[in-house]
Amino acid sequence: MILQEFLLKEYLLNQSLAVRTNVLPEVKSVVNKIHPDYNRVSKYKTDIIQWLKPIIDLTGYSVYPMNGCTEGLNWWYGKEERSVKITPGDYQWINATNRYSEIVYMSVPSAINGNFVDLPNDTPIALDLAYVGSTKIQHIHNNGKIEYVFYSLSKAFGLRNVRTGWLFTKTPDAKLESLIHSAKYYNYFAHDIAETVISNFDIDYVHNRLYNKQKAICEHLNFTPSDSVWLATTKDKEYAKFMRDGETARICLAGVMNEETRFTNNTQL
Repeated sequence: MILQEFLLKEYLLNQSLAVRTNVLPEVKSVVNKIHPDYNRVSKYKTDIIQWLKPIIDLTGYSVYPMNGCTEGLNWWYGKEERSVKITPGDYQWINATNRYSEIVYMSVPSAINGNFVDLPNDTPIALDLAYVGSTKIQHIHNNGKIEYVFYSLSKAFGLRNVRTGWLFTKTPDAKLESLIHSAKYYNYFAHDIAETVISNFDIDYVHNRLYNKQKAICEHLNFTPSDSVWLATTKDKEYAKFMRDGETARICLAGVMNEETRFTNNTQL
């Protein structure tokens, strides 16, 4: 029996504006087998470029571990001297500095609605891939303008409290090269979790696992499924507080799909 509509709507309307996704039981099972090694000192090595390749080819980029996308954004934005353009409603951590931009910050899939968008061809790009890993495989063309890329497993795999993440740069960053590759200073525990997850789960695993639930919820409430399986959109004014562009509300479905809550334990969605 499908959850009564008024209860589902009440739950969704009472959510915060943040998107907080869940760790799937099978992912949690793999992660729980990892234990911190307090004394290890080892060279940093990651398979993230290969894992991301079905969606975006970052071959040749330098890659550095970060505490989520946010630390990577802080590292870049704190040093960026050019004017930055951002679409209104995109990730609020970055502020536009000038209407005449010299570099564009954007998220793909977009934080505005969870959908893929095209990259501009006429300006350098700082690209946030936060929702990659929660979609089906859809290629993002690397047009040569991408200077920085930010990624983590916080959104796709719900690992926000572990703070996995990567910063990719088109040219090596001297300070990060010294800190991570020479001194070997990085978060070993988060690194082990991240590499274990990407070695055990394909880039479209979460989407394939949850797509039918997303579809059922959207059909029930007349939402439009986003490319990110955790999200949906609606123009229903009842959800106005979730509108990031003034027209379309971005709704997080994660709480409804959480397999450890009453929603999916007691109902068929």
